Amino acid sequence: MWLVADPLVIHADLMLFLTGWFREALAARPESYCQGVVVTHQEPSGDLPERCLVIRVDGGPDTSILTAERDVGLSILAGTKENPQEAIQLALMVHALRSQIPGLEPGNPVAAVLSSNGPFAVVETQPVARQYITLVLGVVGTLL
Repeated sequence: MWLVADPLVIHADLMLFLTGWFREALAARPESYCQGVVVTHQEPSGDLPERCLVIRVDGGPDTSILTAERDVGLSILAGTKENPQEAIQLALMVHALRSQIPGLEPGNPVAAVLSSNGPFAVVETQPVARQYITLVLGVVGTLL
């Protein structure tokens, strides 16, 4: 028999949290390459924005009843293949900002950045430069 009174743990929508977090963090930066960045969870189709950060959450193992590890991929699209400097600068900033993601503010499920790789160049079929970063985040669920 199921006990309705038993507490349940639910993990926040990490994709929603990260897209909002990076939008705010990049918009707050004074560097020109951080301005007007489109932060999304889907690769844009059709005309690409001048600067774009695509966030992908690939899941990961639960490490306890309350905690989990989540793999995140960050694609940075900017500049051109011939002149990738803007993509590189934006990727370096995104990578630097990762250290500020964990926090205690309400609604922040990220407790730690467990590891990161990148940024590194990725072959791109579109006429822009692409940099890629991977993160493993330690996240905490909430009781219902």
